[in-house]
Amino acid sequence: MMIPGPPLGPEMVTASPEAVLAALEQFDPDLSWQAARPTVIPMLPRRRPYPFPVGDRVTVTLPPGIDVGFGLDLGPAVAFVGGRQLAGWGVDRAALVAAALDNVRRLAQGIRPSLVVRSTVDDVPMRIVQTGKGIASALLLAPDALPSLIGIGPHLLLAPMRDVLIALPSDVDPAFAAWLAVELAAMDPNCLHHGLFRHEGGRVIREPVDRDALPGQRSEANAMH
Repeated sequence: MMIPGPPLGPEMVTASPEAVLAALEQFDPDLSWQAARPTVIPMLPRRRPYPFPVGDRVTVTLPPGIDVGFGLDLGPAVAFVGGRQLAGWGVDRAALVAAALDNVRRLAQGIRPSLVVRSTVDDVPMRIVQTGKGIASALLLAPDALPSLIGIGPHLLLAPMRDVLIALPSDVDPAFAAWLAVELAAMDPNCLHHGLFRHEGGRVIREPVDRDALPGQRSEANAMH
């Protein structure tokens, strides 16, 4: 489970630095594939570069067109999967992808729909999924796991943080949604920024955004409530 740290917004929390450090110190880098497989999760890339070298991370482009890395879930922290580690396990990238997506679906099944937070911003309703398992953004890669949490859609989806997925009405102004994604991502130094995605008919596809149509600065009166 993710250990709560500083609040990022309504019902949004992140792990404390102390919890992350403790998890990494207990990590065994020589885990076998059998032991590692249940902990493999997809890692959507951050907007900002990491402040430390990350080595030869394994990456695969997965629908809906995201370059995805992989990590071993340590609770409040993640250990990246590198090419040398993958070779040592004796498995290929297809097996790694299959394991990671299987784990996302399995973990999603344990999330009660009642934990999905309903909120509004500028009177636009939204549903906030924060799993406590670090996989909310990865649900973009497993659309079959979404209906039990946010319904069948259609929705416009944002994934501004690793463990935050937000569903907006499908007819929301895309420029407003893009502004919201940027505002929320700014709350987290480890933020993600992949744009918008449309969820409909059991699929998630990327939503084009007209950058020239993005709104300017909004007043503090438009804060979430």
